[in-house]
Amino acid sequence: MEKKIPETAVSVDVEQQNYVKNLHKIGTTCMLVLLFLTFAPALYVFLILGEFPGWAALGGTFAALCGQEVMTWIMEPVMYFPMIGVAGSYICFTAGNITNMRIPCALAAQNAVNAKTGTPKGDAASVFGMVGSVIVNFIALGVVILFGNYLLSILPEAVKEAFNYAMPAVFGALVIMMMGMMGKKK
Repeated sequence: MEKKIPETAVSVDVEQQNYVKNLHKIGTTCMLVLLFLTFAPALYVFLILGEFPGWAALGGTFAALCGQEVMTWIMEPVMYFPMIGVAGSYICFTAGNITNMRIPCALAAQNAVNAKTGTPKGDAASVFGMVGSVIVNFIALGVVILFGNYLLSILPEAVKEAFNYAMPAVFGALVIMMMGMMGKKK
């Protein structure tokens, strides 16, 4: 006897496939535009100004970057995909700051709504957390660009010295958050 699948389950599956298909289409288009924009200054210097550093300099730079980053290029997508999903991957690899900003925001958002990683609810929560972090990042960066020198000139010396502890504090918060999520029984 053949088991009949409810129509709602089939329509949800089709909607999910269409969502992921559209997500890849938009994400790939955005990534290609950003790739072009990344190379635009170099192309301007080469094509318009007529300057070229030489193939040896380009090859050496490429080799150094590959040697330094090849493991990151392989490991980061594999490690982070279960936490952030398809949409989160496009956001993270476009905006950057994955380990120290996007992942903590994604985990905090998932934790706030009691969502498990890898579920649709967890993916949605992580996307909202990461998009929020991108918006806050742009606003903070704009303030620093416009008023950074002035702000540094009026800060007391003790506050300036405290900036040396910012990175350890971020990693400490990440470790504590991850430990809290691992120890939490759902």
